[in-house]
Amino acid sequence: MESFPIIKRKQVAANGEYKTERLILEAYDAMANAIETGVPYKTPLCPPPGEGARHPARVFSPKN
Repeated sequence: MESFPIIKRKQVAANGEYKTERLILEAYDAMANAIETGVPYKTPLCPPPGEGARHPARVFSPKN
């Protein structure tokens, strides 16, 4: 997570913490807990991965 020093510096300056690092570690802990307990991991992402559109539909026009 130290690969992004500019993001870290800006987040610490704005929020007093490296929020990206905290969120990644929280997700990792939640996934490890799911493995240990057998309770399925529930992603905080909305929409969850694999559901819903990701990009606007492309409109193709013939070139003349």
